[in-house]
Amino acid sequence: MNLKRLFFAFGLLFLYFISSWIGVSGKDVPEKITVITDDNYPPYIFRDNSGKLQGILMDQWDLWQKQTGIKVEVVAMDWSLALEAAKQGKFDVIDTAFKNPDREQYLSFGKPYADIQVAIFFHKNISGINGIQSLKGFTVGVKKGDNCVRLLQQRGIIDFIEFPNYESIVKAAKRHQIMIYVMDKPPALFYLYKMGIQNDFRSSASLYSGQLHRAVKKGDQRLLNIVESGFAHISKQAYRDIDNKWLGTSYDNRGLLYIFEIGILSASFIALLLLVWNFTLRKMVRHKTKELVAMIESVGKREQKLEALLNAIPDVVFVLNKSGEYLEYFNNGEMQLMHSSRDAIIGYSVYELLPEKSSANIMKDIEQVLATHEIQIVEFAFQVNGTLHYFESRLVSYEEEKVLQIVRDITDKKIAEIKIIEMGVHDGLTGLYNRNYFEDKLNETNWDETSNMAMVLCDLDGLKIINDTLGHNVGDLCLKTVAAELGNKFRETDLVTRIGGDEFAVIMKNTTAEEIGTIRKSLKKSLKTVKIGDIELPISISLGYSISDNLKKDKRMLFKEADDYMYREKLHQQQSVKSEIVTVLLRMLEARDFVTNGHCERLQDMTAKLAAAIGLNEQDINDIILFAQFHDIGKVGISDTILFKPGKLNKIEYEEMKRHSAIGYRIASSVPDLIHIADWIYKHHEWWNGNGYPLGLKEREIPAQCRILSIVDAFDAMTSDRPYRKALQLEDALKELVNCSGTQFDPEYVERFIELIKDGSLLRRGNHERG
Repeated sequence: MNLKRLFFAFGLLFLYFISSWIGVSGKDVPEKITVITDDNYPPYIFRDNSGKLQGILMDQWDLWQKQTGIKVEVVAMDWSLALEAAKQGKFDVIDTAFKNPDREQYLSFGKPYADIQVAIFFHKNISGINGIQSLKGFTVGVKKGDNCVRLLQQRGIIDFIEFPNYESIVKAAKRHQIMIYVMDKPPALFYLYKMGIQNDFRSSASLYSGQLHRAVKKGDQRLLNIVESGFAHISKQAYRDIDNKWLGTSYDNRGLLYIFEIGILSASFIALLLLVWNFTLRKMVRHKTKELVAMIESVGKREQKLEALLNAIPDVVFVLNKSGEYLEYFNNGEMQLMHSSRDAIIGYSVYELLPEKSSANIMKDIEQVLATHEIQIVEFAFQVNGTLHYFESRLVSYEEEKVLQIVRDITDKKIAEIKIIEMGVHDGLTGLYNRNYFEDKLNETNWDETSNMAMVLCDLDGLKIINDTLGHNVGDLCLKTVAAELGNKFRETDLVTRIGGDEFAVIMKNTTAEEIGTIRKSLKKSLKTVKIGDIELPISISLGYSISDNLKKDKRMLFKEADDYMYREKLHQQQSVKSEIVTVLLRMLEARDFVTNGHCERLQDMTAKLAAAIGLNEQDINDIILFAQFHDIGKVGISDTILFKPGKLNKIEYEEMKRHSAIGYRIASSVPDLIHIADWIYKHHEWWNGNGYPLGLKEREIPAQCRILSIVDAFDAMTSDRPYRKALQLEDALKELVNCSGTQFDPEYVERFIELIKDGSLLRRGNHERG
């Protein structure tokens, strides 16, 4: 009996809700509704390859249409456009909307139907991304109009790129146009796997959990009830079938529960759902009321936090109205900008405080911000305490008809950029334009329309021998000297460039061969002898040129003709230039030599006599005399601190000193008159036992001339005064030669040398007479 009463009660309750539904459905029910939504939110709604809409929501709305008999037209587009249409009331229902205070001003929301996690996605090579605050300093990709944009702006993240939809964000990430983006997880994972880059990106923990809602125009409660009631009458199994279709099937053992729900209790379940729905609506209203109250109470706290934030950042912050008048000014004192006094800024306009060009640019950006609500960035510069400073200004929308201006001093960054640009077109050593700039101007110049165009090429002669002997510092000074003279001798309208190590090029307009000849003579004269530091050095240049002479020659042909001309001149004078340089080096060696006067003369005399005693012919004797004169020419490339050190050289200094034989070899090889003795200069420090340098030759592998000179040079050194010791007596010097015979010196040549000493043939002059 009790069971019958229970069924009777449920039946009455079911009939009540059915009649209520019929009443709602039959009274002013629309024949058709328009649903506007995002078209790029898989798996809920997206387009297939043919452009047709598909997904969970399309199937759900199809069921709703069948359930209610009301025709549904789904219109999908980029989300930002959908929101704009919502604001203008161009729809009946908007779907896939997160609820937030901004949207509640023009929408009435139904109950949520899906929980969505929102996260930060970042490239695997980036570390340290663990929340919104960690995004500062990065450019973040977002969907235009997305709920996360509002959250990021509230947390101070304003450096982001807006995309029309989620698919375009992931495509940009695949092309490495962005490395970090914030978006809802379902579409993010869908496109990451679809594009095959799921292993290249990671996601943070969820920033927040949002819910998908359907909403109608603000206050249209009748339509909202029809929409919500229609979806409430769709069975759970139908929802599960749709989810399984688009999300995949999961296995469970709840089949018996579904069967149990079929039948008599289905009506009771629907009734309870309607009751819960009604209760939930009332609960949501109470909850929203509490949120609004809490929001009002937190306004004061937010203002305090904002003030603390403004005092903490190193930038200067202004609030301006649409007329460019300064309303607020925040500065923690770390950066000087305009006037330091607040009273000297507030109430004044940008026109009164900034240069004309800067103020005009800022006013243009203020108008743009107020019109589009998009961030505007402008750079400007002016004098601060007599020094030019560069600033970056970011303007964002702030309250009604106001903008927030954040100004940062970027002087160091700007100066670095200017230096980089300068490095791109200027030669770092000489300050002239470089080859890149020369090539650009070569291509830009209209050679066909300009008369008497000339290409002039100059080459510094003998730079290699200068670098090899005197060092690259002296070579660089020579290049600077030539560059300065070129700049002085050519006209201001001529383009003077350095296009290679020792090569310079000049482009001249409206010139003649006579004018170039005059410049050439002037250059030759001014560079004949130049003082480089303490060195009087002859500098010579080879110069070639070619003039178009209105014959419309190809610019490359002009360059080749000038290069050929220069090369011919270089061939004519290169040997004389090298000989002049070697002569200067020899004078330098004589000036730097610390032995007594007559050292070279004694070496030449003694080596000639020892060579004759050994049996060398007259030509060999003449060559060994030349060898004795130039054997230490390489010492011009060794620093004075090593040459004149009063004591034993350390290991590093000794290795540096050993370089003089190789330097001497390069010098001699460059001069035709010395080429035949270059090999002897290279090997004159080899020892009889193989312990010498640079090759470790031994015994008769060493040229005879080198073996002769080593004995004579050692004897003269021992019997001459040095800064760190007095000369040895003759007998002591001879004993030292005997001791080193068979190790450093050729034993046969030592024996013959001592014989010449003892019979008086080698003691006619100089220090040796003291013995």
